[in-house]
Amino acid sequence: MSDAPVTIEVLGPGCARCQETYRVVRHVVEQSDFACTLTKSEAIDRMVALGVLQTPAIAVNGKLVFAGRIPKVDEVRQLLGIA
Repeated sequence: MSDAPVTIEVLGPGCARCQETYRVVRHVVEQSDFACTLTKSEAIDRMVALGVLQTPAIAVNGKLVFAGRIPKVDEVRQLLGIA
């Protein structure tokens, strides 16, 4: 694995589903002691730039990796490569 810092973005308009997605991702990051920068973006410009068609969405290092529903904890762990 690279030593480059990992950036995780949760994208969405700020609805309850988007807030819950952020909570799930934050929980996984904190429980796993995963070194990253976690942000939440409600900016339409950013969603368009990443090609988000459904929210909530998750991007890792600027690449869209998940969209359309609230992820399960195991799905987030898999996306981040956490065993």
